[in-house]
Amino acid sequence: MSAPENPEDKEHVTLSIGARQITIGHPERLYFPEAGLCKLDLVQYYAQVGAHMARYTAQRALSLKRYPRGIGEKGFFQKRVGSYFPDWIARARLPIKEGELEYAVGGDAASLVWLANLGTIEFHAMLSRIDKPRLPDQIIFDLDPPEEYCDEIRQAALGLKAICDDLGLASFVKSTGSRGFHVVVPIRRDHDFDDTRAFAKLLAARLIEAQPGRLSLELPKAKRHGRILVDVWRNGYGQSAVAPFSVRARPGAPVALPLAWSDLATPDIHPRAVTIANFHLEAARWRSAWPARLGPAQPIGPAWQRLKG
Repeated sequence: MSAPENPEDKEHVTLSIGARQITIGHPERLYFPEAGLCKLDLVQYYAQVGAHMARYTAQRALSLKRYPRGIGEKGFFQKRVGSYFPDWIARARLPIKEGELEYAVGGDAASLVWLANLGTIEFHAMLSRIDKPRLPDQIIFDLDPPEEYCDEIRQAALGLKAICDDLGLASFVKSTGSRGFHVVVPIRRDHDFDDTRAFAKLLAARLIEAQPGRLSLELPKAKRHGRILVDVWRNGYGQSAVAPFSVRARPGAPVALPLAWSDLATPDIHPRAVTIANFHLEAARWRSAWPARLGPAQPIGPAWQRLKG
């Protein structure tokens, strides 16, 4: 990335991302008022992490959560590629209930920066790749408290890891940049979403049994009675999860961050601790927390049989 022009009194600045020249409009627009962070801060962050973020969004359809005037105003999700998108933005037509929908596809740092210039603060990626959209290559467990973050979330994530270890399944963890953690299990593309969700429910039930009275599979808060949600419901066709390294549209601009399991060893961890303002302090560690590609692509059949037994 080349250094931008001075944003003061500028209507735009230009960033060089690889071979692309990307013009950033309204770089001084305040996007995160509490932190004093502007649009250029957001875009420069995505330029900084773009190559790493591209690894984990490659060949995945993206849902964009846009806040063109910053988080002080209501944002909106955009899935369909606009007619104004440049032709070098990768895209894919995927089936929906009635016809097809053309999505932008991850995997390119310049594309992520261009989309950030649209006011995209959050990037959400599908759990399957575009060549086989109905066959996921990962299962995600979203650990979500009824209110704000609490240490029981960390303990639940470690409990999930212990069960996965016992089943012989490699697992990875990331902060959501919001209230909890995602536990990600890479899988072989042998099963459709109905199967992977059924498997996820069985594994979650094992966790709930191991930590009685603390966790729930019930989506409605009224039915959870203050317990933590083990959300397996996003394991479905057309669903998505916040992408690794994505910023969240919350005060302070926190980041959904790949973590090492050792980061959860003490209660000091918090899912909103890393922001675009302090990411640089340990950037090398965050970039290397996960392998370049999550793997191995694991069969879930043997683990499924053990859970059923």
